[in-house]
Amino acid sequence: MEGATLVASIHLPLEPVPASRPRVTTYGTYYQKTYTAWMAKAKKLLGAGNLTFHAKTPLFVVVESVSTKARTSKLTYPRYDVDNSAKAVLDIVTKVTGWWHDDDQIILLTSSKRFAAKGEAAHSNVHIYRCD
Repeated sequence: MEGATLVASIHLPLEPVPASRPRVTTYGTYYQKTYTAWMAKAKKLLGAGNLTFHAKTPLFVVVESVSTKARTSKLTYPRYDVDNSAKAVLDIVTKVTGWWHDDDQIILLTSSKRFAAKGEAAHSNVHIYRCD
């Protein structure tokens, strides 16, 4: 994007997990165990950030999700929805780092998913650009 300045890059060495929808029961609301476990691990890895964007700063974010391919899979790309994998990453950056007020500041989001190449570990990369 023209006029965008890279301000941060994050590498999460975890198997990507798509954000789950909250389940509502008579006893309360909960998320799937895989999602809550991923959030807890990602929280430990990230910690608080040292950047803070004004609530009106427009941002451009690139999210890349790289998953491990099952040995028996015939798929050429991961089966989960790409928007849900991006949402999980955006949620953890919003809740843990405090870099932005809310992810409504993101005016452009590019998200991709793929299987890891031979010898490559599963991970997620996030690149954050400030739009000037």
